[in-house]
Amino acid sequence: MGVQLAPLVERELELETVELLLAGARAGSGGGLVFEGPAGIGKSSLLAATRTAAGSELRVLSARGGELERDLPFGIVRQLLEPVVVAYDVEEREALLAGAAALAKPVLFAADPESSAEPSFSSLHGLYWLTSNLADAQPLLVTVDDAHLADVASLRWLIYLARRLAGVPLALVLAARTVEPGAVQELLDELLVIPEVAVLQPGGLSDEAVTTLAAQLLAAQPDPSFVAACTRATGGNPFLLLELFGELERRGIAPSRENAGLAGQLSSQGVGRAVRARLRRLPEGCTALARAVAVLGDPAEPTLAAQLAGLDDDEASGAADSLAEAVIFERGRGLAFVHPLVRSSVYSELSGQERARHHQRAAAALLTSAEGATDRIAAHLLATNPGGDAETVHILREAAHGARNRGAPDVAVTYLQRALAEPPSVELEPVLVHELGTAALSAGELELAIEKLRQATRDLADGRLRAEAASALGSALFLADRPEEAMVDLTALISALPESERETGLRLQATRWAAVRGGSVAAWRRLQEAGERFVVTSPTPRTIGERLHVAAAAYEAARTGTADEARELALQALADGRLLDDPGPESGAFWIAPSVLFFAYADSDAARVCTDVIEWAKQHGSLPAFSMAAQLRAYASVRRGLLAEAEADAASTLEQPAPQTLYAHVALVNVLLARGKATEAGDVFAQVRPEPAATGQIRYLQTRARIRAASHRPEDALEDLFACEQLEREWDIRTPAFSTWRTDAAPLLASLDRLDEARVLAHKELERCRAFGAQAPLGASLRTLGVIERGAAGIELLKEAVAHLERSPARLEQALALVELGAAIRRAGRRADAREPLRQALELARVCGADAIAAQAHDELVTAGARPRRDPTESRSNLTASELRVARLAAEGKTNREIAQALFVTENTIETHLRSVFRKLEIRSRSQLARAL
Repeated sequence: MGVQLAPLVERELELETVELLLAGARAGSGGGLVFEGPAGIGKSSLLAATRTAAGSELRVLSARGGELERDLPFGIVRQLLEPVVVAYDVEEREALLAGAAALAKPVLFAADPESSAEPSFSSLHGLYWLTSNLADAQPLLVTVDDAHLADVASLRWLIYLARRLAGVPLALVLAARTVEPGAVQELLDELLVIPEVAVLQPGGLSDEAVTTLAAQLLAAQPDPSFVAACTRATGGNPFLLLELFGELERRGIAPSRENAGLAGQLSSQGVGRAVRARLRRLPEGCTALARAVAVLGDPAEPTLAAQLAGLDDDEASGAADSLAEAVIFERGRGLAFVHPLVRSSVYSELSGQERARHHQRAAAALLTSAEGATDRIAAHLLATNPGGDAETVHILREAAHGARNRGAPDVAVTYLQRALAEPPSVELEPVLVHELGTAALSAGELELAIEKLRQATRDLADGRLRAEAASALGSALFLADRPEEAMVDLTALISALPESERETGLRLQATRWAAVRGGSVAAWRRLQEAGERFVVTSPTPRTIGERLHVAAAAYEAARTGTADEARELALQALADGRLLDDPGPESGAFWIAPSVLFFAYADSDAARVCTDVIEWAKQHGSLPAFSMAAQLRAYASVRRGLLAEAEADAASTLEQPAPQTLYAHVALVNVLLARGKATEAGDVFAQVRPEPAATGQIRYLQTRARIRAASHRPEDALEDLFACEQLEREWDIRTPAFSTWRTDAAPLLASLDRLDEARVLAHKELERCRAFGAQAPLGASLRTLGVIERGAAGIELLKEAVAHLERSPARLEQALALVELGAAIRRAGRRADAREPLRQALELARVCGADAIAAQAHDELVTAGARPRRDPTESRSNLTASELRVARLAAEGKTNREIAQALFVTENTIETHLRSVFRKLEIRSRSQLARAL
């Protein structure tokens, strides 16, 4: 990995930092370090010193970025890990790639050619655990030189790794320059602000250091004026100083006062002129070989370089020796330049046409070589001029497919754009346009995806591909929040399908439904008016299209029908788990049915489905699926009174960089409100961004209203709640599936002496809830009306509320209804009768961990003449939600590594939680956990 290295002068701080980092890795505590600075400042020298300092105690993995590496998916990762993994025998390799590390296989080995998955996150997750497995066997030093020339996928992995170094015996050391603004610089910036990564910027050498170097390299004591001239001319840059002193030494120029001006003049010529001058003095063939290596990327394979330079093996060997003598190639490293600046100066001498021809010849040579991996050939083809060559199109298309399978769709986009510029045949062009559109969608380039997928739906002759393009177009329009266009485009496509394409039509209708549902009201109403061309009449859906159609029907039942109907349809759609495979939990269409279970208050069913998805996410390394499932399960757990579980699920989501976290935040807010922590709830809610979807907006407003009510701002709370009413009207929502805002608003109105308005709202909510049929909202509406009516009528309503809630999983709402029932009976003068419901409320609230309700029940019990034996919250476990989650998994027998992989966190995080659990529960081993819990 070497380049021409300057002596390490005035680098004491950098070397001390390296020693501390390596000592930490040896002790099992990981960390990162980045040397940042301009070319030639000595970053590579520092990396070389770091590798030397690692000694035999650390296994060293090294890679170096290059111009060609930027277009190879996971090129840097493969440089680092492929040689290590391949060196193991089959049995050892399987052990190394066990568990979550298996998700790294598509990056390091040939991926399944039939795979259509986009394993971008799963690849990062798998590579992290593979690296962690290697570090467990022996502490690691991972160095990457010229990280600014790394491919984007590898940079994302370096960021993922750097954020999870705590507790891993691994030192990560990078060298990078600042580059032009763009994706690479944005990723480097993200890496440099990670707290575990130190950043050092080596400066130029002082006059004293320049004096030392000059004396060593010119074999004479330099005059101070000569030193000053050299320092001014080079800025103290070590590599430029080496180049300057080398040129002075070759010309026999002494470092005297008289030659100070000449030193400045030679330096101003720069590395390029110096290299070109040295090349002119070398034997014939050296320039051709240097140019060949500059094109191929170093270190270059000797036979290929010789072929590209037009030399036989002996001629190439002699030329390589001469280039090493001239300090253009590096000694002992084969065909590699001493420094990227030297390579750049040789490459820049080629005209645009010459570069294109050389890269064309390099690609042709690689095609017939054992070294000719498709992606390496494709990297050269990117630099060639279009020529209508079918083989070029084929290779670029194949490389794009490999890039997608490795989780680098952005690279696939680059390959396919170049393939289209070739151009392909008239018959193949629409297929490539389709593939480019889907790759752009996976890469998040939505504008390009929409343009190309729209074109593909017009031009593709194959009906199956056209349907796939249409579905992807719908997803792109959904993600881009363009429901009007989704309505127009997908309706036209559905209308054009023949009757024989019923399955395709059903899938497209589900895609259109998902894209339009959460956007504009106008598009939604047009969808309602248009109806559906393809319908499902069978009572049992069998195909995926039929299941998705039934899922959409379930949503409509939740919006306008009954809870039982919505639940039954959702379970039909989800029956036997086939939707987990197609379209899968990373598709928006999958989540229609699980969401309906949530809307229908089938919280136990919803939690079961979400648990299945979390297990799927663990196996596939899918953070998006894990995040969505954990959020929905958290909200269902709140309603079931499982506040610790809800908090753990919400926290596990919010610890990750998930794009949508509304339900996690809302669940956590409701947990905090149930514990009487309104201020903390407000702080959590301040992090929420409202969503455009109608259901998301309503949930957002109702949650904010609850915080405002708990903060004694009833008027502000009512403003939010009445805004929910407006949204319900706009979206024609006729059930309590998406909001119970009236249940929240009626007591607030009563507290403001607006009793008539309160009764009207409460009665209307009760009517809606009876029609919907779900026990939980019905019980809540009865509780609200009972509190408003008071007296004997109120008590009867509260008793009915408790009866309904006992038949539901809504433990939290049941505890609240019992408190209100006991308080109403006490106010009626029947103190003794009030105690039993209040005791039940206190016990239930304590089991739930709902401190606010427990305290209310406790106070009511005291007022009713009872003497509760203890504080309502004192018996609660003092484990945090995350500690409780980890403790339960450990009690089930899972190892720290298995728990960390399942929760998408590090082993160090698990170890920290378990140490705290043992301390709080006063136990010493995992075997005691089950009993202690």
